[in-house]
Amino acid sequence: MKRLARTKYLGILGSIGLVGAALAMPGAQSLASASDPLVPVSQGIGADVLSHATPTGTTAGSTMMRVSFILKMRNQGQLASRVAAGWRGPYLTPHEFALEYGQTEEYILALRGFLREFGISSQAMSDGLDVTSQGTAAQYDKALGILLENFTVTTRPAASAPATTQTVYGTRSAPQMPLNLASNILAVLGLSNYAPYESLAVPGINQVAPTAGSSQTAAPTDQLPQAFTSDYNLTPLQQAGYLGQGQTIGIVTLASVNPSVPMYFWRNIAHVVTLPNRLALVNVDGGAGPVSLNAGSDETTLDVEQSGTIAPMAKIVVYQAPNTDYGFVDAFYEAASQNVAGSVSSSWGESETAIQAAVDAAQESPGYAASFNQAFLEMAAQGQSNFIASGDYGAYNPARDIGTTNLGIISPSDSPYDTAAGGTTLPGTQTYPIMANGTQVGTESVTIPQQMTWGWDYLWPMYIALGFQNEAQAATSLPVGSGGGYSTLFGRPLYQQGQMVGAGSYSAYEFLTPIDPQQVAPGLVEPTQFSFNPAPTLQTGMSGGRVTPDLAFNADPQTGYAVYDPQFQSVYGSKLVDFGGTSFIAPQLNGTDAVYESALGGVRLGFWNPNIYRFATSTSSPFTPLDSNTIDGSAYYSGQIGNAQLAISGEFTNTNDFYTGSQGAVFNPGSGLGYADLTQLFRSFQTAIPRELGD
Repeated sequence: MKRLARTKYLGILGSIGLVGAALAMPGAQSLASASDPLVPVSQGIGADVLSHATPTGTTAGSTMMRVSFILKMRNQGQLASRVAAGWRGPYLTPHEFALEYGQTEEYILALRGFLREFGISSQAMSDGLDVTSQGTAAQYDKALGILLENFTVTTRPAASAPATTQTVYGTRSAPQMPLNLASNILAVLGLSNYAPYESLAVPGINQVAPTAGSSQTAAPTDQLPQAFTSDYNLTPLQQAGYLGQGQTIGIVTLASVNPSVPMYFWRNIAHVVTLPNRLALVNVDGGAGPVSLNAGSDETTLDVEQSGTIAPMAKIVVYQAPNTDYGFVDAFYEAASQNVAGSVSSSWGESETAIQAAVDAAQESPGYAASFNQAFLEMAAQGQSNFIASGDYGAYNPARDIGTTNLGIISPSDSPYDTAAGGTTLPGTQTYPIMANGTQVGTESVTIPQQMTWGWDYLWPMYIALGFQNEAQAATSLPVGSGGGYSTLFGRPLYQQGQMVGAGSYSAYEFLTPIDPQQVAPGLVEPTQFSFNPAPTLQTGMSGGRVTPDLAFNADPQTGYAVYDPQFQSVYGSKLVDFGGTSFIAPQLNGTDAVYESALGGVRLGFWNPNIYRFATSTSSPFTPLDSNTIDGSAYYSGQIGNAQLAISGEFTNTNDFYTGSQGAVFNPGSGLGYADLTQLFRSFQTAIPRELGD
């Protein structure tokens, strides 16, 4: 989301970004010797796709590569317990964190010395957990005992979305390193440049292009970020003068941004006065390449527009990284090691099933997903709040990337150490045109009675207006909604246990039944199609995994927000376009955190979850839980073609296309704790702060 020529670096980057760079390297490899046995080390997510790829030859030895070595955290169990229970005591600096939890300086020098023997240059981040390196394919082949090859990869062979093709390099063999070095390596990332991640923004449905505003530079007020602050009662804090002064917002992204675009949005569309020269771009691992809609630059644009409007006096740092395993992970470690942003958000993700496919293919260990955990734990220890979008394919997020139809959530929002942001749909009437030969011949409408978990099951009965032959076709084509469900990689954290009614048990309506199992990796069989039941009965169940999202706000594209980007003109016919998705919620909460911290005089709130779960079970909860599982049937629909009335038979409920509410529960796996009164939530934080940080 940026060009190198437009990039601005923070002045402190050079002083805190590296560890031991000036130390002499000879003799640093003392931890490893020629007699050390070579053992396999975990690599990144790109390897799993190579089993479906077509090899096209050996990678040229001169090909330049970036490879990151994520190091195992020391004392992780102790830190994880402290974070999950709610941090007590002063927050740490990156240096203090490195001394207690990072790898030792001796080990880092030994690793860098080993790489230097093969001509590979390296740098260590200040937290002692991430060593980034640069070298040629030939050098990494020798250092890691691998053979790098070129491949043509066709992605999503079983998904309903069109297949796409990438030309990448990668290795089909596990990297190996001396035992004394390998024992402290969590994952080696960057041995493939496959781009696995997708933006979590969704355009409005039933339109050749999403509906534009009334002009190229105007949007209805209910489509601006101010609608979020009004709907959820953040406005009183802003009116009191708390606008993010003295705070810094961090955005982690995998596509470049043109800084002039959000600046135009703030000035001419949102009409907010902002801090001058507030936007800084940091290229992680060389950056994310040119600004491009194909790369997802609109995602970065909306992240900056949304967060920057909500907290107009906050600085913003955009960490722009390549869309690769090493790029995404390194960007979070960079944000943590710099420690200039009091809050960080990201709106990119990949399903756990895609990661599990790599694990079962023996091409990866869970160390890759755990790499995010370490970065998020560091942020928590340093007082940095962290918000990640939970996904937009409802309970069936694997359908979007790997093409399977099993229940599943996405990484990295599945981490127990981030605040996963889900979505809701606002109440009101929505009307859709029925078209025939380019002419409107009728309409279909639905009335949403109250704010509910975002799930497009309410759209399916209007299949005529949506352009489908029947409701089953609409349903199986559009399993869209608030990403939510249970992790298969991580257990339920402490804050989701105890009084957290609804976190371990769930209610559900199975409109979509996964069918047609196929082997997607050695030993891993998953369904690849859906069957449809228009009137399922309520079912209940139990699960023990980390459940996401943690909370939810309006994210449905049909009740969503306007995004400004001149690149939209050639695609949508307007520079101002309606979008939705949990992509909006993560940066909105990022901006909210900056408002809160400015109101607290700069005190950091840190990891939200232990506090917000405690607030939700109190007698003065700031949350409205979405606990209803009532069926809304044909009475909520109307339609006509010409003068003839349509009898629309169908139903929807408070679901993300599967999980729904449980009466009296404070948690819904489709929307977490529900939505909050943000001023009341601030008051809850304000009360909690002396206890949290006073020890």
